[in-house]
Amino acid sequence: MNNKLILTIFAVLLGAAIIPFGFTSVQGPYIFGWLPFTLLYWWILMFLNLIFIFWVCNAFVKNAEKNKEGEIK
Repeated sequence: MNNKLILTIFAVLLGAAIIPFGFTSVQGPYIFGWLPFTLLYWWILMFLNLIFIFWVCNAFVKNAEKNKEGEIK
């Protein structure tokens, strides 16, 4: 597994969630007339976090299978 890439992506996503940006501190415009922009930002961020978790889990399983195949032979 590429631990440096995983740590870099984790740090970027964590920073995007922790750092208070100007548009997250004030009520912004509404998207589609009912969805606040800040809520859309958090939904997109959580979706990216979910994809990241699935990607890390997939890489972990592939690495474990590769190591298991190497031990059998």
